[in-house]
Amino acid sequence: MKRRPSLFLTVVLTVVGLYLLLALVAPYISMLLVGRDEPLPVPGALMTIYMTLILIGVAVYLAADDERLDEFSAPVKSFLIGPEQTESTKDRVLSIARWVALAAFPALAFAIVYLSSLPSTVAPATLRIAHPTIPFEYQDLENPHRNPDGSVDGNVIEEGQLLFQTNCRPCHGTPANGEGPMAYGLRLRPANFRSEDTIATVIEAYAFWRIREGAPGLPNTGSPWDSAMPAWKDELTDDQIWKIIAAEYQIAGVDPRRPEEAPGE
Repeated sequence: MKRRPSLFLTVVLTVVGLYLLLALVAPYISMLLVGRDEPLPVPGALMTIYMTLILIGVAVYLAADDERLDEFSAPVKSFLIGPEQTESTKDRVLSIARWVALAAFPALAFAIVYLSSLPSTVAPATLRIAHPTIPFEYQDLENPHRNPDGSVDGNVIEEGQLLFQTNCRPCHGTPANGEGPMAYGLRLRPANFRSEDTIATVIEAYAFWRIREGAPGLPNTGSPWDSAMPAWKDELTDDQIWKIIAAEYQIAGVDPRRPEEAPGE
């Protein structure tokens, strides 16, 4: 008759296996489901939620039965208490390993707390900038749907609003305030377009570049200004992106910054 693995080992392997499933397998499953070319990692906040729920589930499962809890804790108690006699070589090795582990845990905790509170003297690799510089090829672009007086036709706004709610609302929210249903699962919160320091401070060409190229299109000098924005150039046409931009300014209740004119113009 085959010996059943210990409950302690089964629980540990299950928790580790679920973590590896979320960290290594789930990104590729998400990539296939949404048709992307690159894996989509599980956001850190969402990973924390999942692992917390898994640990709570394991704790409830073990605590529901006294015998099960005793079986799970038996190897831990045996390791902490140690053998009654250390005459054999195996017992001596286990005793040494136990004392090493008992000394390592508090030492590791001390090191983590100490290093986390230690002030850093390392200079930043790059200077942090409020907005990355727009690439040259995007600088002179203009929204083809914006009239000379700054207005946009109603049918364009209506189509842009539909595109915004379909593609952008999950992260940026229905009123474009950065509070979409998916925003809480992202480590980097989506921009609040209603704030006066986001799209109201940039020209439409800048918004077009950021939507079209997304985070993968950020220059190296913009790395401290990180972003979770995907690149939409493979999902939306340029015309659709311009319509979304016109609509998001209208939804947010702000106006785009007008390009500065050179002296004499």
